[in-house]
Amino acid sequence: MTIMQHTAVGSDPQAIYNRIQQREIEQLAQIAIQQKMAPIHTLAALDLLQNEIQSFLGQNWLSLFIADNQEVNYSLLFQSKNKSKTGKEETRSCKDKFFKECILSAEPTLFRASEILKADKSFPTNFISAVQEGNKTIVSKAFRVHDHYWAILSLGYKRLEHIDLQLEYRIKNFIPQLGISIGNILMHERSAHAALTNMPSSPAQPQGFLQNEGHGKKSEDSNPQMIGESNLIQAIKSQLKMVALSEMNLLIQGESGTGKEVATQIIHHFSLRSARPLIKVNCAAIAPTLIESELFGHEKGSFSGAVKRKIGKFEQAHGGTLFLDEIGDLPLTLQAKLLRVLQEKEIERVGGNKNIPIDVRIICATHKDLQAEVKAGNFRSDLYYRISAFPITLPSLRERREDIPHLIQHFLLKHAGEKPPKQMSKKVLQRLHLHSWPGNIRELEHVIARSILLTEDSTIKKIALLPDADFVGESKVPDFRLQTLANFEKEYILWVLHNCKARISGPNGAATILGIPATTLQSKMKKLGIGKKFSYSKE
Repeated sequence: MTIMQHTAVGSDPQAIYNRIQQREIEQLAQIAIQQKMAPIHTLAALDLLQNEIQSFLGQNWLSLFIADNQEVNYSLLFQSKNKSKTGKEETRSCKDKFFKECILSAEPTLFRASEILKADKSFPTNFISAVQEGNKTIVSKAFRVHDHYWAILSLGYKRLEHIDLQLEYRIKNFIPQLGISIGNILMHERSAHAALTNMPSSPAQPQGFLQNEGHGKKSEDSNPQMIGESNLIQAIKSQLKMVALSEMNLLIQGESGTGKEVATQIIHHFSLRSARPLIKVNCAAIAPTLIESELFGHEKGSFSGAVKRKIGKFEQAHGGTLFLDEIGDLPLTLQAKLLRVLQEKEIERVGGNKNIPIDVRIICATHKDLQAEVKAGNFRSDLYYRISAFPITLPSLRERREDIPHLIQHFLLKHAGEKPPKQMSKKVLQRLHLHSWPGNIRELEHVIARSILLTEDSTIKKIALLPDADFVGESKVPDFRLQTLANFEKEYILWVLHNCKARISGPNGAATILGIPATTLQSKMKKLGIGKKFSYSKE
């Protein structure tokens, strides 16, 4: 490996030219390796790139170690010439001499073979193997992945005696892209495991160890869940877990009561910031005159009533996540200040003159159509594009009716207290399934909780619902006047078909609501004279 020339160039044109040429060579080499590293999202892809990395760094051997989020243990994530070995066999303490020396040093650290063999218990076991393979020195550099996980790059050399300026320069320029690639690898592997096993991995275990979502008696904040098995909600769950490990600013949209706060809790729970706080602010619930102080804090005496310094939500969320609910209600003046914070990553307290650096991930939510608000001049377009790097739209409960039974069971258990959970009668279940739920999941939970309180028996047989705008005219309830059983059955089937929009089979079909096979329903329709081309719009 050549050493970068740092001799005095004076006014010698040839020396100046050589220096410029050397810089251009370095820059081209850096750009080339960064372009090849950028698309990597698996360990196997990283393994295929070893020849290019070796050409850039000149190593004979390479290892990557990563620590857990609590900095208790670290383990081998990857080793070259080992087919993307994940290293789960060996977990070592972060108190080891090797790990501590690396994270305390701002520069690459060189360990000689004699030192490694003499204090072998202080080093990872694969260092011993690397020395036995002929590596005389191992150069290690610690860095952060997404500003949270400590990771260490270790490079083995058979002929290197000291770290020259070029090697130090190249390692330092290689590390930022490597950190991004490792973050992508961890995110991809965790998402793959979640998809295959339907079990999310713990954010404190980047090595890929998995834990069940669990249904124990934990708080929803400690183990947030999105209830449902529909295709729509499964796709949302996958999106949330996949994006959690990124540092993107997110915009969660959806009707009131669809679970935007729960989605935020899930993202934070599975993010690399999970050990730090999740701070929530409802922009619509704070007076416009107070929201600036609430977000950014204020200094003592900055306005009437400011008797002491106040730390704002941004500072409280430092290192973690800030959830700005109902962002569409933020005043335009505050939108401009929020945009500056997102761009500069620093705040200034009200009445202060000091810029305070902040490290916060922003998740915004709204029930409004922000694009329409932008066109109407009520929301800044530049802020909209800044917060909507990854927009997620939560479906209404009307769009995922097949999840209603799962949600009912969840809320019956949640609000049972110390008593055995109550059951729902079949008639009530059918009515709940047909309701349009303008308040979505929040409305459903309130209905269930209220019914539990009002029901003394073990089975809920009556339920009070607010007027349903989707049910109009005589189709709102079936006619219970005295009539033959056949006529009543025909009217009831027609009423169910009307509210199912003539759908016979499937999760939202009339047969499912009636609790009979689709073939049986078709036979009954034929017997009762209900035509196959029944159209709910004619009723």
